[in-house]
Amino acid sequence: MDMRLFQLFLIAIVRLSYIKGELGNIVETCCMAGTDWAQQDSRCDNYPSVVSKVEDTDQQACRLILEVCCVKAKQNAQCEKGKQDGQAQLGSCVVRVTEMGTEDYKECCQCCRLGGMTRAMGMECQPPKIGIPCDITFMECCTGIINPGGGEGHSYTNRSTDIADIDECTVFSPEQLCSQICINTIGSYRCTCRQGYSLARDGRTCYLTSSVVATCEENNPCNQDCVDTDSGPKCLCHNGFQLTKDRVTCEDIDECRMGKAKCGPSEVCVNTVGNYTCQPGNQVTCPTGFVYDSTSRRCVLRRTSTDCSAGYGFNTVSGICEDIDECIVQQHNCSSPNEVCENNAGSYGCVCSEGFYQNPRSRNCEDIDECARRMDQCTSSQRCENTIGSYACRRLVGCGTGYTLDEETQECKDQNECELGIHDCVAGYSCVNLQGSFRCVAVTCPQGQRFSQTTKQCESVICPRGLRADSYGMCTDIDECEKTPCESFQRCVNTYGSYQCINLINCRPGFEVGPSGDTCVDIDECQRGTHDCKAGQECSNRPGSFVCACPQGYRHDPSGQCADINECLFGSVCPLNSRCVNTQGSYACECSDGLQKVGSYCEDIDECQNSNLCQHRCVNIVGSYHCMCNPGYSLAADQRTCIDIDECQEYSSRGRLCGGDCINELGSYRCSCPEGWRLLGNGRSCQDINECEEGLSKCQGPDTTCFNTRGSYKCPVVECPSGFVRTPLGPRQNSVRCKRISFTCRQDDQECLNAPLSLSYNFLTFPTNVKIPTDLFSMSGPQTTEKNFNWILEVVSARPLQAGVQPANRSFFELTSKISNAVVSLRDRISGPQDIELKLTMEITDRYSGYKGTAISSIFLYVTSEDIM
Repeated sequence: MDMRLFQLFLIAIVRLSYIKGELGNIVETCCMAGTDWAQQDSRCDNYPSVVSKVEDTDQQACRLILEVCCVKAKQNAQCEKGKQDGQAQLGSCVVRVTEMGTEDYKECCQCCRLGGMTRAMGMECQPPKIGIPCDITFMECCTGIINPGGGEGHSYTNRSTDIADIDECTVFSPEQLCSQICINTIGSYRCTCRQGYSLARDGRTCYLTSSVVATCEENNPCNQDCVDTDSGPKCLCHNGFQLTKDRVTCEDIDECRMGKAKCGPSEVCVNTVGNYTCQPGNQVTCPTGFVYDSTSRRCVLRRTSTDCSAGYGFNTVSGICEDIDECIVQQHNCSSPNEVCENNAGSYGCVCSEGFYQNPRSRNCEDIDECARRMDQCTSSQRCENTIGSYACRRLVGCGTGYTLDEETQECKDQNECELGIHDCVAGYSCVNLQGSFRCVAVTCPQGQRFSQTTKQCESVICPRGLRADSYGMCTDIDECEKTPCESFQRCVNTYGSYQCINLINCRPGFEVGPSGDTCVDIDECQRGTHDCKAGQECSNRPGSFVCACPQGYRHDPSGQCADINECLFGSVCPLNSRCVNTQGSYACECSDGLQKVGSYCEDIDECQNSNLCQHRCVNIVGSYHCMCNPGYSLAADQRTCIDIDECQEYSSRGRLCGGDCINELGSYRCSCPEGWRLLGNGRSCQDINECEEGLSKCQGPDTTCFNTRGSYKCPVVECPSGFVRTPLGPRQNSVRCKRISFTCRQDDQECLNAPLSLSYNFLTFPTNVKIPTDLFSMSGPQTTEKNFNWILEVVSARPLQAGVQPANRSFFELTSKISNAVVSLRDRISGPQDIELKLTMEITDRYSGYKGTAISSIFLYVTSEDIM
């Protein structure tokens, strides 16, 4: 029972004290009405009317009983629904939070799912000890005995349709439902107490009410001996044993360790279960695995080294294995709630804390009910209340409802329920405190006012038209007929909130009683506006009736509305070269674009007569015109003006119109060549000018050579070093060779000996877009087998001639050699323009004399931009 339901129950009990009728009949009648109302999809506090067969003075208490039973019925229904959803393939437990009994639905659904999972995993069905109704629902879904909604305690199985009662007292573990005695009933159970105890208000707890106490015969909690005392059973132990902290279990006393043994100086104490023995020191018999230690005069663990058995540690001072106190060094696993560690020889044990005992089934430490076992020290004027790990002695006789016990003075003092806010006076009632109780006095409002549940104040009552407030603040009907509002030939009939005037003579429909009161005259519905003609219709009055007609150009559609007639859909209503345009209630004929109306016909308009329409040429067509442009122009987006075609841009993606630069002109284009090129006769291609051959270069000096490049030329200066002489160019015009004058050197003249045999200066030019790969230069030595050749290629310099050009490096070139021949190739495209100097060295070594000579070729590369057609 949730707090809201509990409060309603208390309110109902208080109200029952004012009931005039038979209590049983009122509770039965009102509770049945609440149960029936729970079936409706409404709130329990929204019952629409008074309950029949209940006096007016008892209605308020009846409404409280009705609401309690309604809430309980909704909670039971939600729990049943939760069980059904919980069985549906272990589905999710989701419900609208606005529904009554949401918590009951979730609890029953989740607990049923838990029971189903336990059953599916093959585990034993044991109640989870969460509480009612979860434990009952868990057992039903775990065992397969599901309640189909026939009432609490009744169930059915999947194999039978017979209804069978659930024995809750056997399904659930002891003390889970009742603290002492559980008695099964049809569809439920009840709790009772042993002699000397009474059942508490919760219906399950028993407390002591007389001097009769339990005995060892009926309640023996002891491990060994049980003795009846005035306060109940008391546990005793045999000789050689002592009670543990739970006061019910006995354990062996180690007299030898505790120093309680009475052995002589020459004797050794050996502990036994419940006793000990004293053995001669020279004839001590120790247990297997132990030997007698003469120093400590006791049996110790036998050892052959410093290794000790589990639970013992080697003492380097005494030289023996001694017990390890696992409890002190934290090497135990006593971690369960209310469990402590207790050391023993070679090991340890986990015992329960004071006030707890070990459950033999679950092995868990559970609270000792000192009250039930009569282990408390409470007096006869007190009752024992069990607490976790202990108990408390409380006053036996309570203060009663409406009073509070003062713990210091032990006197009962009145509770002011009004100040504490624990009264149940509903809105519209004020709380008045009484000794041990309180009273709810109804709030009285002035005439024409009523108590507001929202503002909690008396407010003026505003009644609808035809109603007025009575002395209770309720809106009641006004009898308008008392003021004779009808005509003399009419009869007034009062209705709720209004009235009706009924004619004394009856007229046919469409007629009404005339001014004289004795004849019927026609009603002009059109004039009065009482017709039902729709928008756009025209009302025409008829005797006793009226008709709704549509204006010209309209007709009734299937829904009775006046819809426009589309005359354009009925054949050719307009002349040639015109189009029909429908209008509301009519139509119009319009000439097509480019035509004009002449009489009843449409004729073409020659737009080209207006010389300003087209920039170049105008061509008239029927109904329109078209503008055309001269060659080299295209029609603009306005379809009237002409714009020049930029042929250079137009054909840039489809090849090149010019080998050099393309210059657009109005209506055409022309080609031009860069400096160093000349335009050929086709007006498109460019040819390189050889400034060296045509004498256009400015190269001067005996050591200066003119070398033509694409679009320009170079004037390289070659001066042969000392000891070398320049040789004629021969057929090749792009190289200069310096020949050594003498090949005779002194033995100590290293400069002469290391000087190259020959020097050559070679000039090459190519554009950036040259084919890759391509051979640039080849060099050969003497054809002989008596010499070894070694070839070396270096990049002396790389000088870009404009910003953004990447200088070349050694990776752009490839050197291929085969004995006395070598070829320099271009392996990657070089960006231009830039000037590059390569150095190719041929080293020649004589296999017999070891003489070594060199020949050097300097290669000057002039890389230009992309080639021009």
